[in-house]
Order: sequence, then C-alpha cells, then structure tokens
Amino acid sequence: MRIAIPMMALGLVLAASAARAQTPSAEDIVAKNLAARGGLDKLRAVSTMKMTGTVTAQGMEMPLTVTTKRPNRMLQETTVQGTRMVSAFDGERAWAINPMLGSSQPTDLTGPQAESVKDQSTFDGPLVAYKERGDTLEVVGPADIAGGKAWKLKLTRKNGRAMFIYIDAQSYLEKEWSTTVEQNGMSMDFETVMSDYAPTPEGIMVARTLRTMVGGKQQGMLKVLTVEFNTPIDDSVFKKP
Repeated sequence: MRIAIPMMALGLVLAASAARAQTPSAEDIVAKNLAARGGLDKLRAVSTMKMTGTVTAQGMEMPLTVTTKRPNRMLQETTVQGTRMVSAFDGERAWAINPMLGSSQPTDLTGPQAESVKDQSTFDGPLVAYKERGDTLEVVGPADIAGGKAWKLKLTRKNGRAMFIYIDAQSYLEKEWSTTVEQNGMSMDFETVMSDYAPTPEGIMVARTLRTMVGGKQQGMLKVLTVEFNTPIDDSVFKKP
C-alpha cells in the first residue's frame, strides 16, 4: 500500500504533464491558423475588402454588402422589405440606420451595440495582432464542435469583452465565434458558425457560409457570393451622413 499510493500520485503527475505537452500554446494555434488562411503576408497585403452575399432569416432572403478598410473601418448594408439598414464604424465611432427602431435617420450607437460593431470592424479578424491591440488570448482546451475536434480559445479584449474562438484541430481554420451580449437587461449568447471555406484568387481562405445562432437556435444564414480585395474605397464611405 505504501508503494501503490506514491506510484498512483506519480501516474497522475505524468498524465497531467502529458496533457500539457499535447496542448499547443495560443501562439502556436494562431500561427497555424494564419498559415491555413493563406499566410500573414497575404493577409497584410489586403487594404480593403468588399463582400456581397445573401442573408436568409425569418423566411426572407435579403442582399448584404460589407465594405471594410484597414485598419478598422466597416460598413454593413442590407435591404429588408425595401428598407435600407446600415451599421458602420468610421474608425472612431459606431453608427447605424435602422428604420425598424422608429427612425430612418443615422444614429450614433453607444454601449454594447457600439462595442459590438467596433469589434466587427477589426480588419484582419480577432486573432491577428491581438497583443498589439492589448487583448489577451488563452487556450481553454480541446472541444467537440459540429464536424469534429477543435481548440477552444478565449480572447479577452482590452475593453474587458470576451469571446470564444474555436479552431478546427485538423484544418486550423476558424469554425465558430461565440460571445455573450447584454441587451435590455438580458444576457444573450451569440454564435457565428463558419463553413464552406474556399480560396480567393489571391490565395486567401474565406468562409462562404456563416450561420448566426442565438441561444443555440439558428436566426440567420449568410451565403457569400463575391469577395473583392484592394478596390479603392474613400474614407468618407464610412462616415455618418
């Protein structure tokens, strides 16, 4: 018995050490993710992007255009039953046009809505240059997601907002983003599930299908139709009218 107990303890220590050895660091996962996407040099060579697609939600199909410009400008535009809706970040402030909320005039966004739009405007995505932005990244561990195994990362932004990023353990492409948003005094879990990756002519991998989940239920699906890089776009495009 005196021999068995120390041997059991030694076995637990060795098992824990093996588990740590098998878990890659956050830096290793990010490096493999960037390589899978096409490489940091190719990503950095892109200064603007214009994406078109269709969004299916609540039984309707709507056109969507997303225009982005380095380092953090973004304008997202769609038309719902003939009504134009916009959310944008001009590099300093977020704004929107949403007649569904009672006004067709451009309105500054504040609080969680503004932070969410600002987060979306990060040009290269959340994993590139996260340290330079003052964000922190940690490996939570392995996870099972639709389609196989993944590495679960926790990204905490400088403003305190946290999101989880799931990286496919085989392809090292992003499979899911998830975050919790406080809205009207309620907490809601939002997930974006990415699939159907395909390369652009520049050799950059882009997810062609994105599903939006709220509380585990699908609320919408985006099908990407076209992606254009490095088209000249003036900064005024992102300014509130």
